[in-house]
Amino acid sequence: MKKKVLYIHPLHPSGMDFLRERYDVTVDDDESKEHLLSVIGDYHAVTTRLTVIDADIIAAGKNLKAIAKHGVGVDNIDVSAATERGIAVLTTGTANSVSVAEHAFFAAGALAKRIVHLDDAMRHGNWASRDEKGSIDLNGRTLGLVGMGRIGSAMAFMAKNGFSMPVIVYDPFLTKEAVEREGYLWTDDVDDLCARADVLSLHVPLTDGTRNLIDARRLAMMKPTAIVLNFARGGVVNEDDLYVALRDKTIAAAAIDAWEHEPPDFKHPLFQLDNILLSPHCGTFTEDSRKRMSMAVAEGIDAVLSGRVPVNVANKLDLYGEE
Repeated sequence: MKKKVLYIHPLHPSGMDFLRERYDVTVDDDESKEHLLSVIGDYHAVTTRLTVIDADIIAAGKNLKAIAKHGVGVDNIDVSAATERGIAVLTTGTANSVSVAEHAFFAAGALAKRIVHLDDAMRHGNWASRDEKGSIDLNGRTLGLVGMGRIGSAMAFMAKNGFSMPVIVYDPFLTKEAVEREGYLWTDDVDDLCARADVLSLHVPLTDGTRNLIDARRLAMMKPTAIVLNFARGGVVNEDDLYVALRDKTIAAAAIDAWEHEPPDFKHPLFQLDNILLSPHCGTFTEDSRKRMSMAVAEGIDAVLSGRVPVNVANKLDLYGEE
């Protein structure tokens, strides 16, 4: 009898077809906890995007061997509970890194050049908008990175090699030598980073230590021309404080792709501002990235169910004794 894989919502067909050739695959759009508790016991692997897989669901999954996240952030999965039961928590690794970095970088460029404003002005017959002040070049300006993992590294490479931007990195998991070896500047102080950055880009998970990392105090330290990018996790930037900073022109602009609550409250005052770019946590979802991520999910599940060590595992050290 084939082992069973549950998809909570379909992914790109490439990975699903790969698994269908090997396993009994079910797609079930009912992501309610009650429903998952009633069916999860039949499955050997489950995939999730934003659906919460908590300790109760994990405990009910008596046959579960793998929980696969369509992405890299596992804050919607109880990794500790999974580890206790010997269940691998899989991620898509580097599959979406360039896609997110490109989205974040192009958002910074659109804000620097006031692309959306100028497009709107032209559509309203305002040719004189060409003489307005405010557009800037990114070339030579300083990129500040909070976190230089896969996405942050891609962002740094684009900035340094494509736009001659000095890059300053804050990452408590990297040494000064490791950062400088890549040709970047290092700081061990988020306050220092905020004060020096022209573009501040966040690439960290949401933890107790990173929640509200960018708040009113740190926004006040930034240059009035600064741009803030959050393509990491909602909650890393305090959205209420960001609204005040943008409204009062404490900083120049921001782009937000990750929200504290998803979907967000569309009545939040951030949605009334014209110096912020908003997107629905979709930086990863290019057609190229969707295919890569779907295959990463499928190959990870196949590795676990075939008795091999998968590549991208959030709890790899605990389960397999290696990183």
